[in-house]
Amino acid sequence: MRTMDGIRGAAGGLLVLAAVGCDRRPAPPLRTSVPTETLRRVASVPVRPSEPDGQTVPATVRARERATLTARVPGSVLALPFREGDAVSAGAVVARIEDRALRAALTAAEADRVAAEADRARWAALVSRGVAAAREVDQANARAAAARAAAEAAREALGYAQLRAPFAGRVAARPANVGDVVMPGTPLVEIDGEGGLEVVATVDEDAVAHLARGAHVAVDVDGQSSPIEGTIRAVAPSGDAVTHRALVRVDLPATTGVRSGMFARLRLAKGPAQEEARLVVPESALVRRGGLAGVFVVSEGRARLRWIAAGEPEDGTVEVRAGLRDGERVVSDPSGLVDGTAVQEG
Repeated sequence: MRTMDGIRGAAGGLLVLAAVGCDRRPAPPLRTSVPTETLRRVASVPVRPSEPDGQTVPATVRARERATLTARVPGSVLALPFREGDAVSAGAVVARIEDRALRAALTAAEADRVAAEADRARWAALVSRGVAAAREVDQANARAAAARAAAEAAREALGYAQLRAPFAGRVAARPANVGDVVMPGTPLVEIDGEGGLEVVATVDEDAVAHLARGAHVAVDVDGQSSPIEGTIRAVAPSGDAVTHRALVRVDLPATTGVRSGMFARLRLAKGPAQEEARLVVPESALVRRGGLAGVFVVSEGRARLRWIAAGEPEDGTVEVRAGLRDGERVVSDPSGLVDGTAVQEG
């Protein structure tokens, strides 16, 4: 009996094991990889040195002949017959100042002159008859000479009440108005002559050392599609003690559309002290946050934000004074990037 019970127990165990084995399902595979990081495609440019072949200097177009007529006597302005842009001929009266007091002074001076001349003649006659001393004649001659000088001065002062154009040209400015009470030195009319145009600029000492009279330079004038070739007419022999810059004048040929007062730029060759190239990056590559400036540098497949010392923008580029090396590549359009973004250049 015990033998039969043992056989039945063993058979039951085998059936349980068989059932469990038939019900077993394959285990899910183990995950051995991580999600792939999305790459951002960006355009990059190398940090490069600027071209050391020249520099541009701001300048102003002016007439070669230019006169500012100022009041030389006090009084009220009676007439200003010409307005800005009007043509004037040489010698034309361009301003008149009230002159009644000056005319009265001239009349008085002429009267004194006539009296002094008559007195001198009377004393001369008396001396010739031996009834007067020669000393009296000398004094009469001195008084007559003084009266003549006073009359001449009064006549000249009366002439100052009318201002005449020193040359033919056009009225460039008229800072005074009829009725203004002016004092000597007050500007009344500015005239540009017909002798052509020039460009006037102040240039730093390094560039001045390489400029010579008669040399040709390219001049960019606002509104002109291409540079104009000018000729250096004058270079100041000494510079300003504060700015260390010197005045340069460049003659311009007659060019349609170029007028006095327009903004211009001189293209000058750089001196030896300026020939060291500066590192520059596109202005579009800059990231500005508060007072800081930075760029995204592409390194080992990632965009790394790096703060730099940047100069002023010029012609679409910015000078890099510190923070980058020649040959490093920066993202030209950093919008949407954060430090460490995975990037692909293309």
